[in-house]
Amino acid sequence: MGIDRIGKGGGVTPPPDVEKAGKSGAVDKPFTAERASHAAAVDPTQATSPLAQLKAGQIDVERYLDLKVEEATKALHGVLPAELDDIKKMLRDQLASDPGLTDLVRAATGAMPKPPED
Repeated sequence: MGIDRIGKGGGVTPPPDVEKAGKSGAVDKPFTAERASHAAAVDPTQATSPLAQLKAGQIDVERYLDLKVEEATKALHGVLPAELDDIKKMLRDQLASDPGLTDLVRAATGAMPKPPED
């Protein structure tokens, strides 16, 4: 018993862009310095994201978590400042004490946050 069409020739027609590239696999646009600049790695001294700053050694894990809390709460317009501070403290404490969140922090940063002080 055989499987239909296996070994019977024919085959699937490749998409038009593959046919254009030919057997060498070349594409229409050559690799240029302009295209290379998009593929270049980010300079750690120019790090802007909190994780990039952490990996560049510009901040520690505690500052990284503070920046992530700021990032998470920046859309809370109209909340009273005292309430916003309470929300930030609660989020920060959760990042340092919740086992699931501390595992995520360790996976992202390679370090454990300090537990919250009461």
